[in-house]
Amino acid sequence: MTIRIVGGVTAAQKINAVAKTFQVPLIPHAGQMHNYHLTTANTNCPISEYFPVFDVEVGNELFYRIFKGDPDAVDGYLQLDADTPGLGIEIIDEHAHSFEIIE
Repeated sequence: MTIRIVGGVTAAQKINAVAKTFQVPLIPHAGQMHNYHLTTANTNCPISEYFPVFDVEVGNELFYRIFKGDPDAVDGYLQLDADTPGLGIEIIDEHAHSFEIIE
């Protein structure tokens, strides 16, 4: 499960609540900050997928070009910054010209 596919944070929390009711562990797919927050907020999310940033990557490279602020794993653990507002990431303006927003 990934938050951006199931309909957002609220939908993900509802899915997680059902899983927790039946004692089913839930592991958010695809790393990324929104999923890390789901993991740290719920006791039945024992781990998160984590993908280090590489020059060549398949799947998450768009996320890393648009946002900065993802934590780096240290000894297999992620530490989220509680002092940073929102999800803890910021838009990278230098790459904004590379993307077209279609309304």
